[in-house]
Amino acid sequence: VVTQPTIIRCCHGSVLAEGRIYIGGGYTGDENQDIFLNDFFSFDVSVPFSSTDMQYEVHANVPIKSTAHALVYAKSEKGGMIYLFGGHREIPIGDPIYGYSLEKQAWSSITPKVNNGITMPIESSTRIVGITDSSLDTIYIFDNGTMYIYDVLNNFWNPGVIAPYTLNNYGAVMLNTSEIAYIGGSDGTTNLPMDQILLYNTKLSLWYIKNAKSNDVMPSPRRGHTASIAPDGRIFIYGGFDGNEEALFSSGSTPTFAVLEYDGNEFIWDSPELFNPSSVMRIFHTSHVVGDYLIIAFGRNLTHVRLNTIDLISIKNRDSYEIVTDFAPSQSSLPITSFTSPLPTSSSSRPAIILASVFGIIVFVVIIAAYYFFYLKKKKRSDTIDIPSHRW
Repeated sequence: VVTQPTIIRCCHGSVLAEGRIYIGGGYTGDENQDIFLNDFFSFDVSVPFSSTDMQYEVHANVPIKSTAHALVYAKSEKGGMIYLFGGHREIPIGDPIYGYSLEKQAWSSITPKVNNGITMPIESSTRIVGITDSSLDTIYIFDNGTMYIYDVLNNFWNPGVIAPYTLNNYGAVMLNTSEIAYIGGSDGTTNLPMDQILLYNTKLSLWYIKNAKSNDVMPSPRRGHTASIAPDGRIFIYGGFDGNEEALFSSGSTPTFAVLEYDGNEFIWDSPELFNPSSVMRIFHTSHVVGDYLIIAFGRNLTHVRLNTIDLISIKNRDSYEIVTDFAPSQSSLPITSFTSPLPTSSSSRPAIILASVFGIIVFVVIIAAYYFFYLKKKKRSDTIDIPSHRW
């Protein structure tokens, strides 16, 4: 177990899998250095924790050093796996895909079978995000303008449809309509407007564009941000910048935090106030919704300084969002555990159990005594012989 601080980083990969958030790779170093990483660690989101005192568990290093890659959780015939795709890799660039078995806690290389000549390059051309379907056996990787679809169970790539335009450094989520929403990002030259949402229908294999309205101010175009979706459909956009990598001080996108909702017909933006805002503006970070929180990890600030901290945004109240330091898992976010034997009884609960048992015995005795009393009374009445009355 490693306690904070850990290595500063940005452009890393992260994934929520079986009650833990796993983080790996990325760039480290100061503003003038780009040092590849291949470390791999996680923290537990099934228990309370404080963002000011993080406890990380270290796992086996990723076999290759990479940045801007995708870490994706899916279920294969071997059980739960974390897959690594693409990214910019340090030489040697290694194999096309790597998988981390959560059961064996070990990495292995994966070479997909050839399927009609369809394959994804070992290195991606941009920072990518991996999306799974509801069955967790199909992974969608969108790189620049091409959709790659990985069949986990059969270990091959299925053909995807070319998008209407190229896109990189985007945010992406799977909607409950089986559509993947690609939000923001750049076409390689300029950042795309946030009122333009690119959708990929996973059932029909179709691309289309939908416009978004705003209840307030339309969020400014951005890249290097994240998108995360809550079970109720709210999509949280955090961070991002104008994309000028050469500037000593990058221009952060506004607002830093925005909420996008989709009713199946239209997207609507909202820019709620974020209370207790962090003094750190993050780009090239990662984020995940867990229970009542948006968990934001690492990244870099607007002066190219990389970070090693976690931010928590409470999303429990739709009318009030705030950055907090303490995480408390909700019952809905906890993994379901079944027990085959009775749970042990704590010493503090024994007096209450004894008192309840005594009370139950007393009530039982009273009920039996009352029943016996009425039984005898009825029996005595039935044994009495009626003597007919005569007039003398």
